[in-house]
Amino acid sequence: MKKTALLLTLLLANVLAHAASSAEWKAQEAHQQGSCGSLGPGTGLEGGKGWVVSMLPGKHEFRVRGGGAVYLTTARQTVVDFDVGRPYYIVIEGAAPGAVLEWKMLGRDWQPVAKTFLYPPSP
Repeated sequence: MKKTALLLTLLLANVLAHAASSAEWKAQEAHQQGSCGSLGPGTGLEGGKGWVVSMLPGKHEFRVRGGGAVYLTTARQTVVDFDVGRPYYIVIEGAAPGAVLEWKMLGRDWQPVAKTFLYPPSP
């Protein structure tokens, strides 16, 4: 019984430690609307390459709905543990016309990535 209680306590603590606060969600929504701090809104990727930023910490999973593949960082990952406001290199390959880049964060369903979170490659 004690082991079960300890396991449930550890599991709940882990979930709560990774859950985004309401302030973090407000920052994410402000960025999506283009009204956040110094980073400013993104304008989208160029040629399927660039940078993606999130105002939420924790695991972010990416996919391309409608065909194609998406990779983050030079290690070509599809799931990355994000730091707030840090840009991550992103590449979309073989996307069909009309394909949609989507992401999923802890406690949320899949949703399209707004272009305000996407930045073209540096010149």
